This record gives sequence, structure tokens and C-alpha cells, in this order.
Amino acid sequence: MDLIDAERTEAPSDRSPVGPGRWRGLLPLLLALVAIVGAVALPLAPVQMSMPTVSWPQDPARPTSTMLELTNQQPLDLAVSFSCAAVAAAGDTPDGVLLATLVPGQEVAVQEGLVAGVRDGRLAVVVRGQTLLEEPVPAGPCTYRLAGDSSGLRAERDGVPLGTLTADAGQTVLPDVDVLATSVDRLPSDDDLRVELGVDNQFNTTPSAVKELLTAVVLLAALGALVALWRADRRTGRRTPGPDDPEERRPRRPLHLVVDAVVVATLLLWLFLAPPTDDDGYYAAMARNAPDEGFVGNYYQLLNQSFTPFTWFYRLLGWWDAAVGSSPVLLRLPALAVGLVSWLLLRRFLAQPGVVPAAVLDRRHGQLAATVLGAATFLAWWLPYGMGVRPEAVVGVLALVALHAVVAAVRRQRLLPVAVAFGAAGLAATCHPTGLVALAPLLAGLPWLVPLVRAARSPLDALTRTALVLAPGALAAAAAFADGTLNDFLRGQEIFLSVQEQDSWDDEWMRYSFLLNQIPMGNYAKRTAVLLALVALVWFLVAGVAIRSRGVRLPVPLVLPAASLALALLLLWFTPSKWTHHFGALSGLGPAFLAAFLVAVPWLVGQATGGRRPSRAVPVLALGSAVVVFALVFRGPNSWPYSWLPGMPHPFVAPFFSVVSFGSPLLWLAVVGASVGAVALLRRRTGRSGSPSWAGAVPLAVLVFLLTSVLHLVGSFSLAAARTVDSWSPWADALTDPLAEECGAAGAMEVLDVGAARPIDPEQDGPDPAEGAAFVRDGGWFPVSPPPGGSGQGAAAHVWGSLSQPGTEDATGATQTAWFPVPDTGPDAGLAVLAAGQLAEGNELRAEYGVREGDGPPEVVGTQDLADTLDSPAWRTFVLDPAGADASGADLVRLVAEDRSGGPGGWLAFTGPSVVPAVTLADLVPDDAPVATAWQIAFSFPCLRQPVVRHGITEPSEYGVVWRGGPVGNGLEDNTWQDLRGGLFAPVRRTSSVTELPASFPSQPGVADIQVFRFGVPYPVGAYDLAPARVQQPGWAGPPSG
Repeated sequence: MDLIDAERTEAPSDRSPVGPGRWRGLLPLLLALVAIVGAVALPLAPVQMSMPTVSWPQDPARPTSTMLELTNQQPLDLAVSFSCAAVAAAGDTPDGVLLATLVPGQEVAVQEGLVAGVRDGRLAVVVRGQTLLEEPVPAGPCTYRLAGDSSGLRAERDGVPLGTLTADAGQTVLPDVDVLATSVDRLPSDDDLRVELGVDNQFNTTPSAVKELLTAVVLLAALGALVALWRADRRTGRRTPGPDDPEERRPRRPLHLVVDAVVVATLLLWLFLAPPTDDDGYYAAMARNAPDEGFVGNYYQLLNQSFTPFTWFYRLLGWWDAAVGSSPVLLRLPALAVGLVSWLLLRRFLAQPGVVPAAVLDRRHGQLAATVLGAATFLAWWLPYGMGVRPEAVVGVLALVALHAVVAAVRRQRLLPVAVAFGAAGLAATCHPTGLVALAPLLAGLPWLVPLVRAARSPLDALTRTALVLAPGALAAAAAFADGTLNDFLRGQEIFLSVQEQDSWDDEWMRYSFLLNQIPMGNYAKRTAVLLALVALVWFLVAGVAIRSRGVRLPVPLVLPAASLALALLLLWFTPSKWTHHFGALSGLGPAFLAAFLVAVPWLVGQATGGRRPSRAVPVLALGSAVVVFALVFRGPNSWPYSWLPGMPHPFVAPFFSVVSFGSPLLWLAVVGASVGAVALLRRRTGRSGSPSWAGAVPLAVLVFLLTSVLHLVGSFSLAAARTVDSWSPWADALTDPLAEECGAAGAMEVLDVGAARPIDPEQDGPDPAEGAAFVRDGGWFPVSPPPGGSGQGAAAHVWGSLSQPGTEDATGATQTAWFPVPDTGPDAGLAVLAAGQLAEGNELRAEYGVREGDGPPEVVGTQDLADTLDSPAWRTFVLDPAGADASGADLVRLVAEDRSGGPGGWLAFTGPSVVPAVTLADLVPDDAPVATAWQIAFSFPCLRQPVVRHGITEPSEYGVVWRGGPVGNGLEDNTWQDLRGGLFAPVRRTSSVTELPASFPSQPGVADIQVFRFGVPYPVGAYDLAPARVQQPGWAGPPSG
């Protein structure tokens, strides 16, 4: 059956599925309207909003500083009270700090936080660089109060106003809060110091009783609408498939089962071999934290903005993670299920009458050709995009459900499939922004669906039909807003737009620029199906115009996948980001169109030419465009995101074999020529006639191209896994340890444990630096980031620095340590030195290796520069390597430092050498330690526990495992570590001491893409009282003020 009966499609029967003779009353319409109106009301319905309050200190008589990293950076409101006795006590401390919300002793504490302190007998309160009050310390008893919210901050003493800071438009006067710190350790009474602040946790809401009832009503009404449509379709007597339909009378043949087995086996193998997708670690972390924080947030940055309405996918993923664990293989099982369902749906779609023209099916092996081409196009599109925890594969299968349903609705003249299509499209649209593409089949089917829906005896009947098919979209509203609100969405967008602009429709060219660039987003596998589909759409349009000009109609089921894919590509224009991984959302529509088009090419050519020989330009252009696409695809590199591709043959370059480049146009010209020759020879032997040989060669050449891409993809990762079974790679690890019992990369990575360092004493103590010298002993570093363990302990048993006190960065000079013996560290340890500050730009630190001969002074036999490109107070660990300095026989080492720089950061500090043991990262990090793992690589470190965000407060990190993508650079510069980006780990840079630990994979010593850090938290964690509370708010409102 090639054509839908035009009269039956365009002028449906007068029989109405919801006519007065069929359904009594208005129940179906009421059900549908309740579902639709309820769906609109859900985001506005009242909720119980979390409003926790923090009180400090816990013991007012003995205040203890505490860590308090507010995820939102600033509180909702702040109330501080302190007595003149507390002010006097602060004046007796060395730094005079009564209260600070960022670690005091650094400029950022004054510029971004609140500091109340006493100096030279004067009390000053400075907030975000502005002085709120300053006056001499009163002599008698008194009480100061500070109170603030989003409108401003006010100060008073004994009820007398002293100062006010008013918030300007778009600005805040409330301080950033990472800590609540004081230098006062004892106070006379319980009223001398008190801090209360409201924590911004507005995205954590629970539905009110009204909303719960509304959600239940919406769900029941939507399901009732589906039942009503099902009953209506049964009563209307519209056409159902019969035994003579092609899909019913073609039995499943063994060769089809072989193709199915190949697809299933490939997906199962890819479950283990697939490289992580661009954001596997990011999205897994979001999902994992959702049960703790009570909503789905961005987690890593943007102040953990709410992801409403795109939440149901992450909630399911978070439930799965909690149920089965964080192993990459286990987390990919849902993706495998989605892939298998996608293939099943694609197989059934290709079997629908009209999708593949009957003239093709009636030929020998016609259906098998459709199945084989379907398998090739599906694998070529799905494998590079689908196997991970990104939601695009889910969007892809839902879009395919919508297409399948629309085709079934048009063919069978039934309304229930239309409603199913709306439901699937709605779920896709609330799964991910790319879910808009699932609307494409409905838009493409409008010319056939509108007459079907409007076939009614009265306007009320038409309204009922329309409402019933729209009602299942309410299921998506329930999934998105059952626990979310309009405020979640609006406030989330406000946060996003305060940090960066969203991409617009006119930025869509960037997606294709990325696709054609020599980067992981433009690798050959990601190009394969997308570029092929673009060219195929052009040729389908050309053929369609030519066929239509002859007065012939294309089969509607063949037109719909083409129109759907074209519209889906247009709908991607309106998505807010332009990454190429969003093409994964087309992994259902794309293969459906490509398979149907490719198997129909000879038929399309025959219909377009009417059996006449076309101009020579047609085959030249058609085959030439194929050659260009094939070559352009394989010009893409074999690169994958955030991986050095261990074991991969020829990584980071375009695929080739021996001297043959897969991106050579000559190679594909030969393949196309051979395909034309093979088809011509086959037809000559079988005596077949019909469309020209070149038309039959197109699907054959494309099949060779697709299989080349798929086989290279799966084969190269299979070989990479085989090569690294005895060492480590993500793909080998997935095969040998699918449950991640060895902790993935953490079990394979080796680090130097600076915390267990054994310091080496010099042969004799060197002289102390002279008075006024640039370098000082046991000091000279940034106060907020002391060496690990503190001066005089462990690796910092001997330490020198040129930042003798704040503001002395311009001091210059040099120093030289005494000689230290060089011990034999053995294979399980290293000799290392720690350094901080600026190690370039005029500053220099080097190790000099010496040999002592007789009683004379040691002779310098080699030097090693200890340098990097950073200007940071973080302590970096440098491994001393006498052999690398051509001093393999040296038995002594000393350190020489020169500070010749000035201005901010113009200092350096360093320690003496220590023997530092090497351990695996899994052994170094305690099981309960929170680790700030970079989203780029978090998927490969399943045992590292991510910091928990709960009640709007971020758990301080004790370790960091970050990605820098090369041997130089600093992974702490990533967005997630930047306070201006609302980065989750930004507080680390302004609160904690930071020590970099040398990290490597013993089997891959040249890999330096991952950095490991140890963080020293300055204060106890959780030394405050938290009072959870909830207030009822309408769905459009934020937290109440006042």
C-alpha cells in the first residue's frame, strides 16, 4: 500500500467518535479540559518552600569558628548582634576580628564578605568593600545590631541608627558567606555575640495538599482522556490493519533475526567500550545529589540553579544510581535499554505499510535491505551519541514514538495514536531542551491530522476531539511540575542570564562549525550520520519535487519521516545551546528517514524520471555529493571528549589504514565506482531492468560507508581495550571490573601522599636569613594557604618564603639552603619539594645537586629548575630527579630561590626535600571524604564521594580531582571553581589551603591531564545550629520577605 486514500484522509467519515449517539454527556470534554487546565495550573499551585535558618555560635560563651559554605553565596537575610564586651574582647586579639564571613586576612574577605573588627581602638564593619559603620569603641556597655535583606543592610547601637547600605538595581549588599569566623575564644555572657542568617533554599519545595490533589486529578484526567479516545476509536469503526497488510503477511525471516542479533550484540559490546559522553559526569552528579537537596539543581555551577522543568529524567537517573551504584557500566544500563527499544521501534516503523514502497518490498530481499540499512543507519547515529547518561537518547526514542504514532494515526484514521504522540512529545520536551524535536512529527503530520481531528458533526464535537488529543500532554506537566514551580524556572533563568547569555536561533551555525572542526565534537563518528542525513534530505526534496511535477503523490508514510527530520533540525535552532551532542536527540528520526530513503532511492529515481534516462548531470551530482560527504566525514579526528584515549590506535587524527586515508575522495570515488559496477553486473546476470544502475549503487555505497564508520568505531575501541587489559583504560576497566569494585581510575592512579611525607634534615643547619632579607624562615607564604600540616611539621619541617607579611610582594632577594642528603627512596616513594607563589616571571627556584669529595665543599654537578606557569598561593609538589638533571651520582641537594618580581603575587615560598610515599588515589582518599571531582572525568571515578548540597549549604571539599587536558595549566581555573560563575567549588580558593599532589598512571607515565589536590579546611565543619522550616508560597512566588 503506497498511498493513503486521499479522499479518506482529506474528507473523513461523518461518523464522530464523540458524537451524541456514541458518548453520553460532556464527560470526555470535561476530562480533557480538566487535564489541560490542571496542567497549566500545576506550576502555579502552592508549595511548601524550604526556609532554613542558621544560628551561631553554638556556645555563646566560647564561640568557635565554623565552615558555612552557602551554595547561593549570599544569605536571604542576616541578623547580627554583639555587645561592647565582645568588641573589647576582639580588640584584645592579634587581628581584632570579631566576625568575618570569609576567611579573614585576605583582601577578598573585605571586598566580598563582611568583616567586623577592631583596630587601634576603633570598631569598623565593612561589607562588600563598603563601610557600614566606624567609630571609637564605646567605654560602657552597649549592643550593636546589624540587619539586612535583599533591599539593604542597616546598623544601630542601642536602637540608634549608625549606617545604612542600600542595594542598587541588580546588586546586593549582603555578604558572601563561606565561614563564620571570630578571633574571640571567650565571652562573658550568652548575649555578647549572635548571628542568624536565612539560607536561600527556595528551589527545595514539597507540594502542598492542594497541589498533590491537583496532580492526582491531572494524571487521572489525562489517563481518562486516553481511555476515552481508545473507546471512541473502537466504536467509530475506523480502519485497522488486516491480514493482507504488508506488516501482517510478511513473516520474520532468519536473516532478519541475524540483523537483529548483530544490532543487539553491538549495543551490548558498546555498553562496555563506549567512551564517556561530554557530560556524563556532570549529569550523573546532578542526579546523585537531587535526593539530598530535594530538587534537581545544576550542582556544579550557576549557584545550583533549578533545572525545572527538565527534571523527571534526572530524578529517575538519581533513583537508579542510588539503587545500583555509580559504576559507569551500571549507570549506562538505562541507555542500553533505550537503545534496544529504539531499534525495536525502528524495525516496526520500517515494516509499516507505505514507509518502504510496496514496489521495493515486492522485490527479492527488499524487506531485508530495509532492515540492513536500518541497522546501519541506526548504529551509525546512535553509537556516537547514545551510550551514556545524557538525555538526548531518551528524547530520540520519544520522538520516534511520536513519529510511529503519527504514521499509525494517518494510516488507520484513529485519534488515540495522535494523543500518544502528544504525550510522547510532551515528555521529551520536559526531558531536555532538545525535546522540542519530538514535536516535529506532529507538525509534519498536521495536513493529515487536522482533517482527522476536525471530522465532527458539530463545533462542540470538534472541540472535544482537539481537547482529547492534547490532554495526554498533561502527563508531561505532571512530570515536570509535580514538585516544581514557575518560580523555580524563572529564578533559574535569572541566575543563568546573570552569568551568561543563552545562544539564540541565529547562532545555530555554531553547531555545524563545531561539527566540522578538528575537535571531539567534530569527530568522524559524530559527523557520519548527520552529514549523510543533510545531503539525503536535499536529494529527497529534489526527487519529491520531480515526482510531484509528474502528478504522482509520494506515500505519506515515506514523506512523514523526511518532513519530521527536516523540521527537527529547524527546531534545534530554538534550543539555548549549540553543542553537537544535541544531534543525539535525532537518533530516532534520523535513522527512520535515512533507512526509508536509502532503500527507496531506486524507486524514487524511477518515479522521478518516469522510466526515462535522466540527464548525466543527475548521477554525477548525486554520486559526487556522496563522495564529498564520505570524505568530509573521515576528515574528522578520532578524538573523544576529556580523554587521552589510552590504547587507541592513532588517536586524535583522522582515521587511516597504512598509507590509505579514509578521508581521501579518491578512495570513496573508487568505492562508488565499484558499487555502480557491482549493481550493473548483478542486473545483467539476473536480467533485471528498471532504474539505472547508479541509483541502485547509492544505497550500496552508503552501506559500505556506514559500515566503515561503525566498524572503525567499535573496532578501534575494542583494540584499545585489548591493549590496556593489563594496565588501565575506561574501556578495559568496564570489561574487567564492570561493578567498579577497584574504584575505576582511582584504583589505577598513583599519587604522592604529602600528608605522610618524611622530611630530610640538612647536613647542618644553614644560617637564618638576615634582618630585613626578602626570605624568612618558617614563614613567607599567603596566610590563608599555609603549607600542609603547618610550619615545622611533615613536608613543611623546613620552609622559607618571601611574603614576610601582607603587602611585601615588592621585596626582592635570594636565599640558598644548606645541603640535604639524597636518600634512596626506592620504587614506592619519591623525593619531593613543595613550592607556592610565583615560580616564573622573574622568580626562580632550582635544585642544585652536589657531590662531596673529601673534606672540601660539595661540587655542584647538575641543576633542576622547579617551575610552572602558575601564579597561585597553592602549594605544588615537585619531584626531584637527579638522573634527569644529569646528576645521577649526586648524594646531596640544596635549593636556591630568587625573588625578582613585584606587584600582586610577587613572592614565592618553598620547603625542604621530603621522602613522599606513593599510593593509589583510592587508598589516599578516605571513604567518607568529600572530593571535588571535575565533571569532565567524574564518570571514571565512581568511588569518590561528591560533596553533598543540602539545605542550601555545600559540604566543604577535602580533596580535588580535576581535569586540565594537558601537561600545563591549572584545573582550578575551570568554571566550577569560579565565584563569578556561581561555581560549587569556588569557596575552596578563598577558604582552604591547597596542595597539589603529583599524580600519574604508572602504565602511562606521559599522561598529565588530571591533577589531584588536597585541601586544608581552616575551621570545623558544622559548628552551627540549623533550623529547617517551610512556608507555603504560591508557585509563582519566591521566598517571602521580612
